[in-house]
Order: sequence, then C-alpha cells, then structure tokens
Amino acid sequence: MEDKKITLRLNNRKQTGLGIVSFILGLVSLVLFLGAVGISAFADRTYNIVLAIGLMEMIGFIACIVGVIYGIMGEMKKDTFKTFAHIGMVINLILMLFHVMVIIYGFSG
Repeated sequence: MEDKKITLRLNNRKQTGLGIVSFILGLVSLVLFLGAVGISAFADRTYNIVLAIGLMEMIGFIACIVGVIYGIMGEMKKDTFKTFAHIGMVINLILMLFHVMVIIYGFSG
C-alpha cells in the first residue's frame, strides 16, 4: 500500500510572485556585493578592475531599489502570504545600505 501524505489546507493563499522576485533580487544583490568585495580584496587595482567593482556595485544598488519596489507591491496584494515580500524587503534594504557605503567609500578615495 502506498503512503500518501495528506495535507490539510485551511486556505487557498499562495506566496505573491512579486515577493519572490524581491527575494531573488536581494540574493542577486548579495552575490554582486560579495563579488565586488572579494575582487576588491584580492585583485590588483588596475583601471579595469576598479571599473568592474564600481559597475557591480551600481548594478547591485539598482537591483536593491527594484527589489524594494517589488517587495512593497507584494505587500499590497490581498489574500496572499507575504513572507517572501518581507524577507526580500529586509535583505534589499540592508544590502542597499552596504552598497551605498561601498560607493561612498569608493568616491572618497
């Protein structure tokens, strides 16, 4: 006899797709941040490397802004779970602060 798992669903709510996109953009921004910091720590400071670090930080910052916007839009959806929207917004806001700090430090010398 097969064991079939019986699950009880008390509602038909699902995770909002915008919240999942916000979470994924937060992860992409985290990868870009860690990559830029890693390159900065271990690579020579040639013009191309510095340009790549700055580009990675700018793309990461833009991804954070878009992620926060999608997180807010995911929060506004009715009858959906908002867990990914919450997590995505928190990740994006924290990483936005890190990206801004690295960009300001990069411009200050």
